[in-house]
Amino acid sequence: MRVASNVYQMQWLASIQRKQAELAAIQQQTSTGKRVSTAADDPAGAAQALLLQQGLDRLTNFKSNADTASRRLSLEEVALSQGSDALNRVRELAIQAANATQTRDSRSAMVAEVRELLTGLLDTANAQDGQGNYLFAGNQVQSRPFAAGTPVQYNGDSGIRSQRIGDTRTVQEGDPGSAVFMQVPAGNGTYTVTDNSSNQGNAYWTSATVSNASAWVADTYSLSFTAADSWEVRNSSGSLVGSGSYSSGQSIAFAGVSIGFEGTPVAGDQFVVAQSGFQSVFKTVQDFLTTLDVDTGSPEGRAAFQNRLNSNLTNIDQSLQHFGNIQSQVGARLATIERQQSSNADMSLDLSQSISVIRDLDYASAISRLEQQLNSLEAAQKAYTRTRSLSLFDIL
Repeated sequence: MRVASNVYQMQWLASIQRKQAELAAIQQQTSTGKRVSTAADDPAGAAQALLLQQGLDRLTNFKSNADTASRRLSLEEVALSQGSDALNRVRELAIQAANATQTRDSRSAMVAEVRELLTGLLDTANAQDGQGNYLFAGNQVQSRPFAAGTPVQYNGDSGIRSQRIGDTRTVQEGDPGSAVFMQVPAGNGTYTVTDNSSNQGNAYWTSATVSNASAWVADTYSLSFTAADSWEVRNSSGSLVGSGSYSSGQSIAFAGVSIGFEGTPVAGDQFVVAQSGFQSVFKTVQDFLTTLDVDTGSPEGRAAFQNRLNSNLTNIDQSLQHFGNIQSQVGARLATIERQQSSNADMSLDLSQSISVIRDLDYASAISRLEQQLNSLEAAQKAYTRTRSLSLFDIL
């Protein structure tokens, strides 16, 4: 009988201890606000929460990458805008220089401003971000990419840096300086027109267009005036491509292109029409500085000045268009980042809510369970005291 009583008492004691442990667990949950603090609390739920947390951490990394790319692209956008402002001012000065009342001496006053604008362009090309990394150095972000000189030297590389901003999305965080400043199409993008420095007449070209792109054959052509009123064009092999009569204001057309001329040439005057290559923005401005020094005191000098100034203006316009194209690409990347950030934020919210459902405590339910557990424990303690003395219960 004594053995049975002892077993019975031990069962009551174990029951009370279990209820005390359950009560302590609920109290721990209410104090931390977490239903699952360790894997032991809910092994399946803890494993699921871990997977969800890994996804949330990945989205956090994507956000950091997107913020980095957005900052650098925004700085690039500002730099391109500054570069465009400088080039627009150079263009204004080039148009002023074309005024017939300007002389070589009066144009010299423009030289100082153009040099300052060139220095500003170089500073823009060497812009840095908040961490001191150069924006236009490719992968060589710790090295100053552009060095002043004639010509300006590019010491970066053509590397393109990208950031992963989503599971399946990467975005280019900038453009190498070689692509932005050094590889601008020359002329009208299809061909260039250059006068022969030994020309004796006062003819100069005024326009250069493509009338039929399919008829254009990339080559180097020699456009020669055989007399004041006639011309011929030969290709690099010396074959005759076209010929005709000329008068001032007339356009000369051949091989799908059309070039307008003003003035009166002398027999033997030549112009070279060549396939467009690439040149730097800096060379375009430096060429304009050279043009400003041309002596316009004679008709042929005036024609040489006008020929080179027209080339300068065409190249400036190409540089402005080039900057504009890159700005559009930068804007498109920023828009991509914004859309991806919005999508990532939605996914992050969903994951956080899912983790909360698994880990976080339902306080209303927990308080109800706490009250039930207190009542259950109290009932168990009362029942136990009826089978044991209070001194034994006090020990427990």
